[in-house]
Amino acid sequence: MSTIPEPPTREPSNEELWSQPPANATQPALPVPAAPAPPAPAGVVPLPPSETRKSGGTLALAITSLAIGIPLSAIAADTTGLPGLIVTWIGIVGVNGVVAWGKRSSGNA
Repeated sequence: MSTIPEPPTREPSNEELWSQPPANATQPALPVPAAPAPPAPAGVVPLPPSETRKSGGTLALAITSLAIGIPLSAIAADTTGLPGLIVTWIGIVGVNGVVAWGKRSSGNA
């Protein structure tokens, strides 16, 4: 069996690849914070940050419902036929309807 010859060059070490700042270097100054946001116009009540992002869940629920609905439809149609398929989709539509109704009645539509 033949031996593999050593390469003519040496690979650099981590210290050579990732140069470090000198030990006596001063730390950079922290960035100055931005100016505060101007006050809201009179009569406008801003929403808290936690309530401004709740509408994104509707799209996620719709995508998840379709992704789960496809295999559930196949299983229900295969095992129980049309009645199982109808019950499966009534359940999926029911869950989506309850979520939509809850968001609508709480004012987060």
